[in-house]
Formats: sequence, structure tokens, C-alpha cells
Amino acid sequence: KKTHLNMSSFSICNRPHIGYARAPFPHHANRVIPKPCSVHSTAASHGIHAANLRPTQLKLSNLVGLRHQQQVCLGSRISSSRFIVGAATLEGAEQVEREVLRSTSHDAGLHVEVAKAGDKYEVVLTPQPSRPMLLHWGVDNWNVPPQSLWPQGTQQAGDKACQTPFPPSGSIYFSLDEESCPSSLSFVLKETEPENWLNDGGVDFTVTLKPPSIDTLVNQIMDAEGTYTHWSLFQRFCMAMETMDALDAAGPKGMALIFTWLRLSSMRQLDWYRNSNYQSKDIAHVQKSIAQKMADKARSAKDPRCRVYARMALEGLPRGGGNGDDIRMGILNIMRGNGIKEGHRPGIEEHFLEQWHQKLHTNTTPDDIAICSAYLAFLHSNDGGEFWRVLWDMAKLTPEDLANFDKPITAFPMHLPHLIDPFKHYLWLLKVTHSGADLDTAAVMAQGHMDDDLSWNVFDILANRNEWWVPGKIVEVRSRLAHYWQAPGASRDLLMLDLALESWFRLLVERTDLAALQGDDLMAMISLVLRNTIVGVHDEELSSVVDQWEWLQQGASCESGRWSKDWAMAGLASLQRAELALAQYMDTMYAEVQPHAERFAEACKLDRAYIDNFGEEVVRGRPLFVLAPLIQALQPMMREAAGVSSWQVVSQGQGLLSGVLTPTASLADVQGKSYAEGPPTLLLAEHVGGNEDIPEGIQAVITRSATDVLSHAAIRARAQQVLLASCNDTTQWEGLQTLAAEAKAASKAVTLTVTPEGDVRGLLGGDIALEAAKSGASGAGAAAGAPKRLQQPMPSAKWALQESEFGTAGQVGGKASNCSSLAAMARSGALPEWLQVPASMALPWGTFERVLQDPSNAQVAKAVASGLQEVEAAAAAASGDLTKALQGLASLRQLVSTQLKAPEALVQECASTAAAQGLIPSAGMWAAGSPGWKHAWSAICKVWASKWNDRAWLSRRALKLPDDDLVMGVLLQQVVPADYAYVLHTANPVTGTPGQAFGEAVVGMGEALVGNYPGRALSFTAPLDGASPPAILSLPAKRVALRAPTTWAGSNGTGAPLLIARSDANGEDLEDLAGAGLYDSIPFAPLEETVVGYADEPLMTDPAFRAQIISQLTDVAKVVKGAYKGQEQDIEGVISHGKVWVVQSRPQVIS
Repeated sequence: KKTHLNMSSFSICNRPHIGYARAPFPHHANRVIPKPCSVHSTAASHGIHAANLRPTQLKLSNLVGLRHQQQVCLGSRISSSRFIVGAATLEGAEQVEREVLRSTSHDAGLHVEVAKAGDKYEVVLTPQPSRPMLLHWGVDNWNVPPQSLWPQGTQQAGDKACQTPFPPSGSIYFSLDEESCPSSLSFVLKETEPENWLNDGGVDFTVTLKPPSIDTLVNQIMDAEGTYTHWSLFQRFCMAMETMDALDAAGPKGMALIFTWLRLSSMRQLDWYRNSNYQSKDIAHVQKSIAQKMADKARSAKDPRCRVYARMALEGLPRGGGNGDDIRMGILNIMRGNGIKEGHRPGIEEHFLEQWHQKLHTNTTPDDIAICSAYLAFLHSNDGGEFWRVLWDMAKLTPEDLANFDKPITAFPMHLPHLIDPFKHYLWLLKVTHSGADLDTAAVMAQGHMDDDLSWNVFDILANRNEWWVPGKIVEVRSRLAHYWQAPGASRDLLMLDLALESWFRLLVERTDLAALQGDDLMAMISLVLRNTIVGVHDEELSSVVDQWEWLQQGASCESGRWSKDWAMAGLASLQRAELALAQYMDTMYAEVQPHAERFAEACKLDRAYIDNFGEEVVRGRPLFVLAPLIQALQPMMREAAGVSSWQVVSQGQGLLSGVLTPTASLADVQGKSYAEGPPTLLLAEHVGGNEDIPEGIQAVITRSATDVLSHAAIRARAQQVLLASCNDTTQWEGLQTLAAEAKAASKAVTLTVTPEGDVRGLLGGDIALEAAKSGASGAGAAAGAPKRLQQPMPSAKWALQESEFGTAGQVGGKASNCSSLAAMARSGALPEWLQVPASMALPWGTFERVLQDPSNAQVAKAVASGLQEVEAAAAAASGDLTKALQGLASLRQLVSTQLKAPEALVQECASTAAAQGLIPSAGMWAAGSPGWKHAWSAICKVWASKWNDRAWLSRRALKLPDDDLVMGVLLQQVVPADYAYVLHTANPVTGTPGQAFGEAVVGMGEALVGNYPGRALSFTAPLDGASPPAILSLPAKRVALRAPTTWAGSNGTGAPLLIARSDANGEDLEDLAGAGLYDSIPFAPLEETVVGYADEPLMTDPAFRAQIISQLTDVAKVVKGAYKGQEQDIEGVISHGKVWVVQSRPQVIS
């Protein structure tokens, strides 16, 4: 049975270790002493886990030593695989690169350094000061280390630990091979002259080497919180201290766990009292220790997000420290000094104070600040309602909560106003120990740790805290304060002051009437919010947004000045960039904390309503969250100045549209559904990713997502004559949501129109049944009619084709054919020298089917045939729910992408063809079994498998296209490392205007553009005849750029360029089939995401450079269109080191 003994009834000598194996001391293993020990409170306050320790071994001296601080101690580089005891330097040690992972000085007078040197972990333990002492230690949660690891002088101590003496001068070193080292080292210290046991602020010292898995840590914590019969705030803090290093080593998910855990605790979702008591000085000490350790993590954790979660955890922690006995004795002294009956002493019978005193004696918590504040409010007002109001406002405490304390408080206080002054002082004692990021308390406690001028400025803020200028002053003060709290050895009080100032900043911003602010005021406030955030958070993306915003504030390189059209265009892009950074930051945080909250809900039976909203409330509670309403307030002003509509119409649709306005979270959520039956559907989708299909029967998709005009979803919408528009105005979006609800309640249709100004307007229409009768065949998929048939492959004896062989009809698709013609034009001089075409080769149509027929793939072919039958059967049996069919498709993709074997002849022919085309240095790079060939084959198979992508299969199904008709070819092409990527249409795809090129460009590779990564691209229109200057429609705001890796595993160190396998099916690039983007393109190595910083990106900041790029791309459109005898073209390409490349060109489908 898991239990934790009541420390008021048993000595520390009997207290089991909280949730872990007990620290095994010698002499009395597993012996329980049922009588109280005279020193139990001292041991308890320092967490000595002495299950086997004689009471006489515990003494008060030296339990608190040097002030906790961080410092670096460069130990020796050690090549031994054993534990080593020795002096500070070892001669002849192997010199290897050494990374210090953690370096900490502890109150107990010990410096601990953990380092990684080559394939070894090193731990250096240095007494501060040096003194006669033993290391009482074990490995992996108190197990006896193998004797092969015992250094000289080590002796076993009981059945769980060893003892090793520190040398007269110097340190104890541990050096362990990475493969064989334990996960952790646990120890306490035993001073021998005089005898005295020391630990780490209430818990065992724990040095994490190889951290346990996050699942292991989660299970340990859930076990304690969900099953232990004796548990309290004190034990929780002890356990959090012991696991903190391991959780930090586990990365952001680990620190998100400790934040979630402590947040649920501070919000009283987890028990504070469960059959367990402790004394005031015990909780004061452990609160001090955990707060200081968390402050150290906020400063020194290796991962920036770990530092963020440490800051967030510290926000909800008490500061600890003070004199815990002052809390216990302070209320007794007030009672005795003011005639209140206490025990057998005569006096006024004040049962409330007596009951509160009993609680304070056994388990004081931050609740006591609220109780004391409420009591003072009652003493001032003589109003019982004030007592309960303050309790609720400060701590959400009710009469039932007080009655349910382990030491219940059921009596109501008497009105004794002469106690006001004593309890004002007592409230301060409580705050010293229990308050965390309370502004006034934090300022006083941090005052002695900073210079006089900074201290004066802090108290100036406090004295004028509600003045209009205080937010700016807070940012200035926090910037100066950062140098103090980030310094090694900094007190927790400095960081708690920083957190309190940050919180007050947010409150002041939230109080501001944004509707009363002018544009310049909003600009300044956004700048303050961004700068306030990065004072305490190291985030590359947010820092780049700050730089961009400062550039905008300074004029954004616009000669026409602030609030001009050009400046406002830059402002809109900067606002969207800030919005995307905010969304990414908060979405990442939500994804890291919410799963942990769900685990706690399951283990501890927590309130589901609270847990369901936990992640959202955490996100909304961050100071950066106030950026969102500021952006929303400024956007309309920027759009007006830029002359830009709040709507972006990507596809015009069929004019006046009428149907059922249907809200949905995402267009992806309705993939596979059909809306062909009944009235037309107008979809109100919060999110559109860019690669989705438009389901049959849908006439319009209205979304909040910014959608690239040339994304796959946009192309398909235009081909299907479906209205696709993005709404950038929150008020208008909410108006459409209200309209949808009203129409549903009244059984009315909604009519959508696109105004001449480019706005979308919605009105209540006629009766839904009438609209259904009128609709006939309309919307996506309505033109499908009879089943389509596709061009079938011509038999080919070759496994691979060179570019010169692409012209054979019926063997390659449009991509390969057009690449071949472009390359031929380049060789013949039909294209200018400045326009480049990358090398390529192809696996013709029918190759996949031939591979399946090879005897080596007989089992795979059988499984594919069987899987297809199961998918079709599941689809036929489905009544609108295609989940089972889609699961079958996933199995087919996995089978094809991982199980196919390449026939030997195919390997040899692909290798020789690739070498002949200059794609690889030599055929040997793709020899069977080589890393190069493994990468190539994996990419080829994944392209073939994409025949059964969900969206591709759903699209063919909607068009009644037989599955066997679709054949997959593969185009292998060199990846040109792009500075910029572009997509061009030689006729405006939105308006259909011929001779007016429409272009979009992004930083990095084109997948960020065609894949509809969040954020707008640089978009423009330009007349091909040069009759008027180009018009910029938007400036770039993509949050990431995709880059080709400079080195990749398959190149075998040859420096060979990265290649990409592109789909080249017979169902792409056809005038009557919007098949573009349905099938995959797979780089041989993943592209690398990098955050784009636009403050120094010339595409944003240099108008002359941007004009040059647009001019170049307009010339590309003219040249390529001319090369294809005036046929409108859809062109993709890149700009690399000043050279322009055309990756592919295909006939433009104009709806």
C-alpha cells in the first residue's frame, strides 16, 4: 500500500521518500521507530530521507550553507570509464571537446558540474569549502552501483547505497561511458567532523545523466498525484525539485509537464492536503528551494522554451524563505498579547483564530494570505460579506473549502478591530514566505539585489502604477533588470520582480481603450508589447518580428512617408508576420501543455470542464496575448491607408450564389463528403490549408485563412468555378457566422455576392427547399457527368528515360514533356542565356506496374490488389462516412512506400541515366544497396504511393474516374538551391485578363508557396507589353522559408546536388481536370525550415531590389509564353545567386 506517514505523529526517521525509493542509510535498514524523534522537525524541513538513520545522527549545524548560485567549474578531461576520486587536475588526461551541461552551487556547500566529453559523461563534485565528508550515493534511484564502478575507499552501506570519502583536498570525479552509464546519480552528504547529514534543500541530490523518457516521468508523477494516500503541497514541491533536472533534460515537453503540474496545483485542481501535515518552517524552506531552482532554470536551461516554462512555473510559486517559525509562533503571540484564549490560557474565546492557528501549525499554504487579507477586510468593515468576497476574489475559497481543510475552519471571526495592526504585520510575514510574483512584495524583497538607481525606478513605478507612461517605464526597467536576474547566482526575488512587472504591464494594456487610440498610438503600443515580451523570452522568431516592427516604425524605406499607400502595404505585411508569429508561439504552447493536463485529468479525476479549457486559458494568460486585440484594432486602419479590401477573392465563382451557409472548422474536415443532394452549400471554413479538394455540391468557400492565389486549392476552385475568398476582418467574419445561425433558425438560404470593390456580402435569401429545387447541377463536381477517361501509357521497354527521350507520346506526363522542350529550347538558343533549366530524367508511365509484376514483389502486388478491393468495398458500404476507406488508403501508401523491391535492371538503368544527365557524379553512387540509391528509391516509391493520397482518391471518386486509369510517372530533377521561388501565370488567373501576368514570390523554395504555408507572398500583376507599371498586391509575410540542405546523407560526401522526385501522372495538368497538386513531390532529403527575418530581407526592405525581381519575372513570363507560341503558361521556378531558373511550365487552365 502506498502511503506517506503523518509527520506530526512519526519522526523523519520513519518518513518514506516521496514517490521514490528511500535514501538508504546504514545500520537500521527498513526499521520503523514508532516514537516521535526530538529532531524530526529539523530533518523534515531539510528533507533528510533517513529511513535507516539513528536520531542521534541528525544535527542542526551546516544544514544551510553557501548562498545558492550558478557558476562554471572547468573540471578535468578524463578518459577513464570508472568513477575516479582525485585532485582537481589529472595529468595525462585525454583532451577532448567538453560541453558543460549543468553547473550549480548548492546551499549545502557543494558545487556540482555535469559535462559531456566525447562519448563520456563527467560529474565533478567539489566541496565548498573543503572539509571531512563522505558521499553517500547510489545509481538509478538508489540502487547499489556495480563493484566495477567503485572507486578506491568505497564501501557498501546497507542494501541500496555506497559511501566514498572525499579526498583531503580536491573533488570526486565520475566519468562514465555513454552506453553503460546510469540514468542518474542520487546522493546525500555526511560531514564527519562533527557528524552531520546534508541534502539539497529538502530532497536528495539528484544528478541526471541520461534522462528517463518523458513517459516514465509522467507515470511517476501521475502515480503520486493519483494514488498516494498521504500527500500534500510539501511533498509535491519536494518531488518537483527531484524531477526538475530530468524534466529539463527531456526538453520543452518535460518543462511543459512541470509547469502544467504546478499550475494545476496553484489553481487548486490538485490536493493541497491529503492526510499529511508539515510544519511552517518545512514548507517555507522547500518553497524557497523550489523557487530558487526554478529561477535558475529560467536563466540557464539549455532550450529557450524550457526557460519559458520555468518562468511560467515560477509565476505560480510562492517565494518561500522567511522564518517559517514566525508564521507558527506569530499568530500565537498575537493571540496571547491581545487577550485571545489559547489552549488553557484564559481570554476571549475566538474560535476562528483558534482553528486558523491549528491549520497554520500543521500546514500553512498561500491560502493563508487570502485568509488573513479577508480577516483584515472584515476587521475594517465589520461586514461578513467582505470576508467571503475577499476570500473568493483572492483564492476562490468558499465556506465549504475552509471546512474541508485537514484542520477545518468552521467558525466565523469575531469583530476585534484592535487586532488590525498586529495582523497587518502578520500578513507581511505570510507574504514573505508565500507570495510569489506579487509586485509590492517582490519589489521590497529584490531591493537589496540591484543598484540604487534601478531600485528608485522600480519604486517610482509602484508609486505611479496607474499613470499612462508606466508601460513604457516598465519595459525600460525590465530591460535593465534582466542583467541582474540573468547573472549567475541571482536571487529568485529578482526574477519574481521581473514577472510581477510583466504582469502589471499586461494589466495596464488590457485596461486601455483601444477604440480611442489613433494609428500611431497603436503602433507604439504594439512595439512596447513586443519589446516587453523579448525581455524575458529568447525566441528567434519574435525577435525578428521586433526588428521588423522597428523598421516599420522608422518609415519602412518609403519615400512617401508613414501612412502612405506603400508604407501601409509594408504595415499590413508586418502585421500579418506578427500575427503568424503570435499564432505559432501560442499554438506550440497549447500543444505542449494540453496533453499533460489531459493525463492529470485521467489520473486524478479532475473537473473535465476545467481541463478542456486548460491549454486555452494558459495561452490567454500569457502577456503576449494582448498583442492579438492590438493587431485587430490596427489592421482596418492599415487596409484603409493601403487601399486594400478586407477581402481577398481568389476565385470569382459563378456570380450571384445562393444556398445553405454552413460553418466548419476546416475545409479538411469535409474532405470526402458530398453536398450534391439538396440545396447548394456555401462553406464557412475557419481554415483552408491549400491542398484540399472542393467537395461536390459546394458553390463557395469563405475562410479566415490567407490563401495564396496560386495554391493548389485556389487552382482547383477556379477550375470548378467555386467562389474562394478570404476574410481579413474579424467583425465581418463574426457577422457571417451570425448570419449562418439566423438562416438556419429561419430555414432560409443565404445569398453571397462579390461587389465591384472586391468585398463579399451576404444576405438572407429565399426558402431552402425552393433553392434546392432551383439548384440543379451546380457547384464543385457538378460538371463531372459521365466518367472521364485518361490517356493510357504506351508500352516502354525502358526503366528510365533521358530528357531527349521524353518526347515519345504516351510515356511521360506534362511535367516531363515540358521540361524536355524547355531544355531543348535552352540548348538551341531559343531561350536567353540568363534563363536556366535544371537537368532531369524520368521513370515513364507503366514503370510502377512493371515493378509490381516483378517476381520479387509478388506478395506486395497481392496485398495491393487485396487492399484496393477492401477500400472499394468500404467506400461502397459507407453512408457518408469514408473513415474505413481512408484507413485502407493509408495502409496502401505504407505498403507501396516501404515494401517494394527494385528490380536489378531498374537500379542499373536509373544509375546510368542519372549519371548521363549529370544528376549524380557517377553511376556507382546509385549502386544497389548504396545510401544514394536507398534515398532515390524511397523517394520514387513515395511518389508512386501518392496515387492513393486521400485528396487524390476523393477527387477521382467525385469525377467517377476509374482507379486503374490513373498511372504514375516520376520526374527526377535537380533541386536548385533557391534564394527565391516564384509562380507565374501569363494571364491573370483571378480575372482571366490575357496579357496581364500574375506572379507570386517567396523567400526560399517554392513548396512554401504552392503548399500554402501561412502568410502572404510578394504578389503582383504586370502587363506583358509594358504599357503600365507593375502593381504590387501584397508584400511577403510567410513565416518560414524552405531551404535545400547543403549536405545530405545520400550524397556520400560527394557534394552531389539534392534531387527531387516529382509526380508526373496522366491525371495532372489537363484542361478539364484540376489535378495539379494532388500527387506528391518528394525531395531525397527533407527541406529545412528557417524562420524568415524580414527586417533585413531586401524583398521587403529594398524597393529597387523588389522592382528588379518583378521585372525579371515579367521577362520570364514573356519569354516562356513566346517560346510556346503565345499559349498562356503556368510557370514555376527559382532565383539562385542572381540566375533565373524555370523548373516547369505547363499550359495555364483559365476558367
